[in-house]
Amino acid sequence: MKFLKISPILLLFLGFACNYEKKIVQTREKCKTKYPVIFVHGIAYRDDVGVLPYWSHIPKVLRKHGAKVYLSHTQAFNSHIDNAILLKYRILDILETTGAEKVNIIAHSKGGLEARWMISRLDMADKVASLSTIASPHKGSSVADSILNSLKIKNKTQLVVKIVEFYASAIGDREPNVLEAAENLTVEYMSHFNESVPKMENVYYQSYGCVMNPYYPLKYLLSAQNLLSEKEGDNDSQVSIESAKYDNFILVESPDGFGLSHFDIAGMRFISKSSSFDAEKFYIDIVNELKNSGF
Repeated sequence: MKFLKISPILLLFLGFACNYEKKIVQTREKCKTKYPVIFVHGIAYRDDVGVLPYWSHIPKVLRKHGAKVYLSHTQAFNSHIDNAILLKYRILDILETTGAEKVNIIAHSKGGLEARWMISRLDMADKVASLSTIASPHKGSSVADSILNSLKIKNKTQLVVKIVEFYASAIGDREPNVLEAAENLTVEYMSHFNESVPKMENVYYQSYGCVMNPYYPLKYLLSAQNLLSEKEGDNDSQVSIESAKYDNFILVESPDGFGLSHFDIAGMRFISKSSSFDAEKFYIDIVNELKNSGF
């Protein structure tokens, strides 16, 4: 019997082709979680503004890696309770569309508080596999306290509220509640919030935070960072590390000497263009970990 001779070069090519195909499959399935992923944005902006996307290219990149990704479409300026209700029905729609039993939530800033309220107070614990909060003010933020106190002292609260309501309506909010949205972030308010919003046993919680260094290039962020440093210590210009800590906390570091701002960690480059932080890789790693953990 004669055997077909295959040249070493051909064998080498076939091996390369197989490895290449394997890597493509691995890339396509790196973020293929058991449950869909829903991103929940924070205060002052929406995730459905097409010109400057809140999450930049992050959802698109995750989809390329196999994840089913959805956005919350909650309001920019609303109480955490009202946004939690919107989030609940958004998730129920996603579950009906996908046939999935649960979702993984990734929430930035105030969005993390809204997700916590929804899970604990709106009977949604059995619909949520995991909650990953990104720089969420679980203990409130002195920045919110300072802004509100300053407006009261200067008697400009109503004027500023009307201006912000106009902006909120322009970007798509319906009946924005600016004052309550801001009050929901104060230190005192969050102390009461935490007493009435317990963690739920069947939900996996994890939290992330970051620190902006004093020599960060953008001066308008530095003023807030300095204010918060005096009262709460290391922070990202909006939320301190101590406030960002919740279950399974992870400190996110930057590859350069600037540190990370509250906006860098969400990939909001249209606000902060100074960091070399790879936000897309950061979220790929989060979702890959969720996949590997069975979520």
